[in-house]
Amino acid sequence: MALSLRSFTARSIGWRFALAIGTGAAAILISLALANYFTSREILLEHTSSDALEKVHDGIHTMDNLVDRMAMLPMAIGANQIANEKEGGVTVPWLASLLEHCKIQAVFGLYMILDDQDWRNPDSFRWVNRKSWPGATRLNYDFHDPAHDWYRGAREKKGVYVTQPYFAEGGSEIEMISITQPVYKDDGHFIGVAGVDVSLEELSKIIGTIRIREFGKPREATSGVRALLSKVIHGTASDLHESASLITSDGTLILGPDSVSGKPIPRLSKAESSTLPGVKEILASDSGSFRIRDGSDQVLYWAKGDKTGWKLVLGIPYRLIVAQARDLAIESILIGGIGLILLLSVILIVARRVSEPIHELQVVASHFEKGAYHENDILERIGKRPDELGRFAKSFSAMAQEIQLREARLLETNSTLDQTVKNRTMDLTRTMKDLEQSNAAMAAEIAEAAAYSRAMLPPKLKGLVAADWIFETSSQLGGDSFGYHWLDDDHFALYLLDVCGHGVGAALLSVSVVNLLRTTSLTETDFLDPSAVLSSLNTTFPMERHNDMYFTAWYGVYTRSARTLSFACGGHPPAVLVSAEGETAILRTSGMIVGAFPSAVYETSTVPVPDGARLYLFSDGAYEIDRPAQPMMSYDDFVALLAGKQSGGAIDSVLAELRRQQGSDSFVDDVSLVAFEFGALPSRKSARLTLWATMAELDRLQGFLQDYCKEEHLSDEILFHLNVILEELATNVIKYGGGKDEEECCVIELSRNGLLLTIRFSDSGIPFNPLAQDEVDTNKTILERPIGGLGIHFVKSLTDSQVYLRENDRNVLILTKRI
Repeated sequence: MALSLRSFTARSIGWRFALAIGTGAAAILISLALANYFTSREILLEHTSSDALEKVHDGIHTMDNLVDRMAMLPMAIGANQIANEKEGGVTVPWLASLLEHCKIQAVFGLYMILDDQDWRNPDSFRWVNRKSWPGATRLNYDFHDPAHDWYRGAREKKGVYVTQPYFAEGGSEIEMISITQPVYKDDGHFIGVAGVDVSLEELSKIIGTIRIREFGKPREATSGVRALLSKVIHGTASDLHESASLITSDGTLILGPDSVSGKPIPRLSKAESSTLPGVKEILASDSGSFRIRDGSDQVLYWAKGDKTGWKLVLGIPYRLIVAQARDLAIESILIGGIGLILLLSVILIVARRVSEPIHELQVVASHFEKGAYHENDILERIGKRPDELGRFAKSFSAMAQEIQLREARLLETNSTLDQTVKNRTMDLTRTMKDLEQSNAAMAAEIAEAAAYSRAMLPPKLKGLVAADWIFETSSQLGGDSFGYHWLDDDHFALYLLDVCGHGVGAALLSVSVVNLLRTTSLTETDFLDPSAVLSSLNTTFPMERHNDMYFTAWYGVYTRSARTLSFACGGHPPAVLVSAEGETAILRTSGMIVGAFPSAVYETSTVPVPDGARLYLFSDGAYEIDRPAQPMMSYDDFVALLAGKQSGGAIDSVLAELRRQQGSDSFVDDVSLVAFEFGALPSRKSARLTLWATMAELDRLQGFLQDYCKEEHLSDEILFHLNVILEELATNVIKYGGGKDEEECCVIELSRNGLLLTIRFSDSGIPFNPLAQDEVDTNKTILERPIGGLGIHFVKSLTDSQVYLRENDRNVLILTKRI
């Protein structure tokens, strides 16, 4: 069939069809290539970082081990000097024999220096190196001079000393380090220094082995299109290679990479030393990685040696790491582009069979527009096609017949139109009356539901924990709800939630959740653990089973005896804690909205609660209000209002200020604001003991506990438990807390309130949370269990609650025990 040019004009369906599919396919192709590139790049960077850090740690440990092994030589020389002192001490032949049998090729020379002799005396310096072997060599300077680090450092340190790298001018005339050790007689008299010289040239061979794998090697392609693509997209990487370097603790480059091979070579000279790019970042931490964004554009990985303080640095060009990801992306684009061209060719061929019949049907439609509904040869011809166009042409014919019939019926209907309108009006009047009655009944039910929802709110409290609240809904039924109650004599639960949306559904869901919390009816849930409560709610109320509704929640537990508040937040505005002095703390933890994500994880945090502090829980409707001629109120603005002097902590004043600022008494969203005030606990009799950092203090601890239990009339069993708990904690701090002998180690405070005994143990040692350690598997035998952790297990087992805080640079552990 002949095809006119209009079939492929800019307005034709065929052309637009081809253009749309081609554009979409090209966008998908480019998106997939970019996604593959970025994903592959991140994977390559992650794997390379892991391998590189492992390599540099292994390499620097190898260097440390080598230094340890070579440090045995000065020890052996010193021992020989003392053992043969009467015969003159270490001899040159003995040193030559020791050097000959030394398997460490990096050892260049061995020597024994006698301090009480003049340096010009040949017997003062017994030295053999690989240049002079088996004979001795001479020293051309006074080794007593403090400028010579190898001698001065060993004498001052009084132990094994490793020098910084230097060029041995006037001695070995090579780049090296020295490992030296002072030698003393049995009576402590200083004899001299024994040492070993280590060649940096040999050390570079160790550094030269630091490699991860071959980068940038093109994949094999024998012939054909694959070979051509390989030549196009795989550039050479011969100029890119890994390189290892060794630097000192002050950034001096000991061994640096050769610019061609990348193998390490010594970088020191008599006049100057070189430094690495990025040395500032390398010196800032013991181990890590850093990308240098300069002309070299490489990633550096480093680790620090324990013995020397040197750092081994491995540099890998960034282009070398991501080469495979780049090549894969280019290859995907080339292959996809060829496929796209083939796809567009097929689309254009198919469009030719579609465009012309559609144009002919357009002519038929224009005839219909003019009122010509008679059959014609175009519809008959196209109607013979077995595809959609054929069925479309048959529908056109049927439509023409139906239009003619409807025009006839319309003429008939017009004659009875007045009567039909009257009948429809009467029907509409009856329907409107029924609808008004139904709306009145529904409004009554909603009002009853709103009254029930408000009746579920808790009563306001006075006493040790006082509670006051405001609940303003934007409609008759809101999605906010809250509650609070005592879980037991020592724990007070408080919570607030905000269901998305308004109306009956949101109100029913909020009441259901609060009922479960108030009655503690969530199965297998520890209501003393806020994160466990939110996790259980997230599992119990998935949004797909509750009309796609989710909610935010804030849940906390106040421990009266410890004066602490543990809390967790599920996408809810953070609560605000205001001290009696006006200091503000924002109580937030990480956590997603409840009910939206099955795998959501919630975090529990704990803060101390000072006497007279006020806690505010609220929904986002409390501060997201529009203010005339001002921006919408922010969270920070609302916090300042709560802590400000103008409100004085009274929530009625806060509500009045909100209405004043928005210029209206009604709110767009539900407003819930709950205020708690924590009064001071009744005074309790307490005892206090300060221990010093010595194990002898444990006897004082036992006497202190005996006196306290006797005064409080506590049983021998309680005394035994207190001994186990506090002896374990004190012993750990004395041994591992980092304090010096005879300094203050820890402070122990015991206080009793009725049947509840509170233990407060604090120390100024290094930060350490014993409650965060892994639990001990008591089902295993002693030989099967790892060392440590059993004492903390006893502490947890013998107490009812445990809280760890870090206050004023001190570790604070608060334990309670019912007696």
